Amino acid sequence: MTLYLHLSQESFTRDEHGVARFEGQGPVTVEQVRRWLGHCQVTVKPVIDLADQGPVDGYEVPDRLREAVQLRSPLDVFPYATGLSRRKDADHTIAYVDPDHGGPPGQTALDNLGPMVRRNHRIKTHTRWQVKQVSNGVFVWRSPHGRLFLVDHTGTHPIFDIAA
Repeated sequence: MTLYLHLSQESFTRDEHGVARFEGQGPVTVEQVRRWLGHCQVTVKPVIDLADQGPVDGYEVPDRLREAVQLRSPLDVFPYATGLSRRKDADHTIAYVDPDHGGPPGQTALDNLGPMVRRNHRIKTHTRWQVKQVSNGVFVWRSPHGRLFLVDHTGTHPIFDIAA
């Protein structure tokens, strides 16, 4: 079984009342983490520097990049989506074009990937929904009816036309 807990070293060594994030569930106290893990074999993985994730030239998303996408955007990035599963597609927000057919190098990059459950990925790909990743982890969506939504790590925010 794999349990994903996100916490800083200071939470264990300096702050006895620290808080960790239990992936898929929410915040938990460091004391809860100590009780859960006190008698278990634990594998500790180092912090992943999201700013140091170089692009790749292929269509397939390597594990290190997929993990960075998950950490940057744990929720499905489709408007109002709630999917927290790690089993999401890593969608190229700008469609991938094979370099043999004129595509540029480095298309598979953190700032060109957004996690979506398969259903939402298909809606984005096969309907008139449009998305632009305006900066790393910030997505602006246009619905088929012309409504705009900004999706980031805080959720979905409708964008209202000021001129209306």
